Amino acid sequence: MEKIDTQGMSGEAVNGCTDNVYPHDENGEPILPQAEFKELPIFDNKERAELKEIMIEALKDYYLGEKTHPAWTLDQFQE
Repeated sequence: MEKIDTQGMSGEAVNGCTDNVYPHDENGEPILPQAEFKELPIFDNKERAELKEIMIEALKDYYLGEKTHPAWTLDQFQE
């Protein structure tokens, strides 16, 4: 059975290329290097609190005239 090339990204094998060669564990799965992630927060704590207040106020205004109870409660959003 041949490989399925789903997006045209599988190129020809290049002699001596070892970019994607990783050791394998006892199950045959490749042992990949540990990923390193850097946390990049978009909002600081003050901005999060302000956005939370705005959202709660908007939800209160939206459900002000509703006869049915929403699927959530404001207590879930308040700390």
